[in-house]
Amino acid sequence: MKRSFKARVAVCVITIALQMISRPLLGSPIAHEIPVSDFGSLLTLDEAVQRTIKDDASLKQARERLMKEEALYKGKLAEFLPKLGSEGFQGLATGNRQSLTFFDTYVEQPIFLGGKSVAEKRKQRARVENESLQLEQVKSEVELSVRILYVELLKEKELTRIAQGEVIELGRHLERTQNLYEREAVPRFEVLRAESLLQGAKHALVKHKETYDYLSAVLRETIGLGESETIEMEPLGEITEIEPDFGAYLASARLNDPIYKIKQLEIEEKKQEKRILEAERYPHISLAAKWNLYKDVFVDTNRFVVGLAAKWNIWDFGRLGSEIKAKDHEMEEAKWAGTVEIRRKEKELRRLYHEARSAREKIRLHETLRREREEEYKNEKVMHIAGQKGTNEILDVWISREAARMDWVKAVSEYRSIMARLAEGAGQL
Repeated sequence: MKRSFKARVAVCVITIALQMISRPLLGSPIAHEIPVSDFGSLLTLDEAVQRTIKDDASLKQARERLMKEEALYKGKLAEFLPKLGSEGFQGLATGNRQSLTFFDTYVEQPIFLGGKSVAEKRKQRARVENESLQLEQVKSEVELSVRILYVELLKEKELTRIAQGEVIELGRHLERTQNLYEREAVPRFEVLRAESLLQGAKHALVKHKETYDYLSAVLRETIGLGESETIEMEPLGEITEIEPDFGAYLASARLNDPIYKIKQLEIEEKKQEKRILEAERYPHISLAAKWNLYKDVFVDTNRFVVGLAAKWNIWDFGRLGSEIKAKDHEMEEAKWAGTVEIRRKEKELRRLYHEARSAREKIRLHETLRREREEEYKNEKVMHIAGQKGTNEILDVWISREAARMDWVKAVSEYRSIMARLAEGAGQL
């Protein structure tokens, strides 16, 4: 009977201990789920990015630059069409003839300009393509800024939630410690330590909450969210795994990143500028038709003229040749500048790749540490219930567990930020 009674007592103690383990000694309060209707209109991250791309000021500026170059391109196409002009004068003069009349109307069609018009058209077309790629580059930069803001906002949200739980539970711990101190069960040092821990948790809470409010305001302004709109916050732990081979990111960058084509187009512009200069070595011939009406003291003309108009820069003592040589050097300069920029870009891409791999392992490390601290806390909790551990000892373990949770949040956020930059560098946004 005594053994049976002892067994029953042991079972009851174990059951109570397991129930208390399931509720942390210094646990965070359970947050009540808020209905989706209370949030108003929810926007996903992709929807927020699309809205930003539509309304962002830097993108509007890039679009205006593109439309300007397109308008100039249409002007270069018009150079192949005939030109119609007119000039006239009618007035009074002293002398034998008091009425003076001059009127000149002409139509001119360029026939041969040494390839100048074709080179100008090709140059302007390259500029249009360049600005189009610049626009895509700005879109990628804007999307990256939104995604980085989102990651930081999500991090501060999680850290604020953890800090809130710490403040609540450390406040309870301070009350318990003060009660023990009043009964002279603990020294005053324990009260001061509890106050210090609580104040530190309050500082962390204010810090993360203020950072969250700041980032939230910036993100809302960037996206252009209305009062009844809220961006949907996805779970922090959902991460994209990194590719095992850097070559996949490098190939994607060379295929999709606008920087490669932009540098080629800059060289193409310099090449066409050289051809424009070379065109000056050839005669420029146009077909012209004119009607002249000119009445003055010594002139009384009313005639229609058809012919060829020609202009030829035969010799300028090397001025044109020097400009052409300078343009050759500009082409080489643009070529090597592009090489330097692309190498810098690929070097940065490689750095981000290896940082992402390191950050991914850091997540695994802090995930392991978090599980270890959870298990340690459970074990300490059982020993505390059994009277083998004091409150201060389990408090230290609880603080370590909370620090491990925060470190895990920071590690995940760091990895997501690096992966966003890596995706942008590889042209995958």
